[in-house]
Amino acid sequence: MPGKSQIADRIAARGASRAAAAAAVEAVLDEITTALAAGERVTLTGFGTFEATGRAARTGRNPRTGEALEVAATTVARFHPGATLRARVAAGPGEPLGAVADLSTLQGLAAPEPAAVAAPTPAPAPRSKPSGTSSAKAKASASAKAKAKAEAKKADVKKRADAAKKADAKKRADAKKKTKKQAAAKDKKKSGKGHAKKK
Repeated sequence: MPGKSQIADRIAARGASRAAAAAAVEAVLDEITTALAAGERVTLTGFGTFEATGRAARTGRNPRTGEALEVAATTVARFHPGATLRARVAAGPGEPLGAVADLSTLQGLAAPEPAAVAAPTPAPAPRSKPSGTSSAKAKASASAKAKAKAEAKKADVKKRADAAKKADAKKRADAKKKTKKQAAAKDKKKSGKGHAKKK
């Protein structure tokens, strides 16, 4: 059963640094928690909706003694899964997930490196700096790849959501047709009985 640490490990295994993955998981959970505490509703399209709902005061029972207890009114967090999440869970594990962009490039998310306390060392002789063109090209290429992957993932999520919606609509239409057929058969049966009585 994975927890925050294991989720961060899995994200790190897909190409991000461990510190950045842990910071990203923590940041997302903090934002959801803060929004719920403020009474806001958090909707993650395709994944689901988190919302804070009130629970009225009630009389409960102590499971050990069976004694009646007054339970005060409170606010609880609820989660409603989205169509894409339901479809993915129903389909099973599926294909392994692809690589993620290095999260350490996101401002403020990467955990700062601890400063090492060391004796001062003499400054090294200045060296000529290599041209930054190749590193800029590599960054641009990585950014383009990450963008393409994100778009492909978005398209896949939309495709699955559309498929789930279509399947749901077809199921409803079939149920409607079946109900109409049953009603028509019932009416036909009644009218047949009426004719038989008249004779």
